[in-house]
Amino acid sequence: MRALLLAAGLGTRLRPICDYLPKCLVPIHGRPLLDYWLESLFAHNVSEVMINTHYLAPLVVEFLERSGWRDRVRISHEETLLGTGGTILRHRAFLGDEPFLVAHADNLTDFDSTAFVARHADRPSGIEMTMMLFEAPEPSSAGIVELDQYGVVVGFH
Repeated sequence: MRALLLAAGLGTRLRPICDYLPKCLVPIHGRPLLDYWLESLFAHNVSEVMINTHYLAPLVVEFLERSGWRDRVRISHEETLLGTGGTILRHRAFLGDEPFLVAHADNLTDFDSTAFVARHADRPSGIEMTMMLFEAPEPSSAGIVELDQYGVVVGFH
């Protein structure tokens, strides 16, 4: 399985930290957030990761070149931000015809990607995509998802 980590954002909501550091490299307990993502993905059957860059890209490249992950990571720089859909389309050849994972590398999460892939394999007939959701103290700031009895999204507000 391959993964696409979206790491190109400007980090405007995390200023002033992101005036000098991309969001994916913000330290959590002394480790860059991107390090947590790569450790988790490679521990759960992801074979290769593509990371898109834009804002402060040389810092991301420098981090990856010094990391133990460098042989399993590809970097794709975007001179102009393509957005989530545009980045996925740009990398459809890398992602191939098998299930793949797309995640925003500036979000801290703790999940088992092996279990997530298994859930995708068990999805109801006719469902193309499996989406991970999260609970927020103030859901109106993140969006509210309505699910049916099978866990299929029927509304997004």
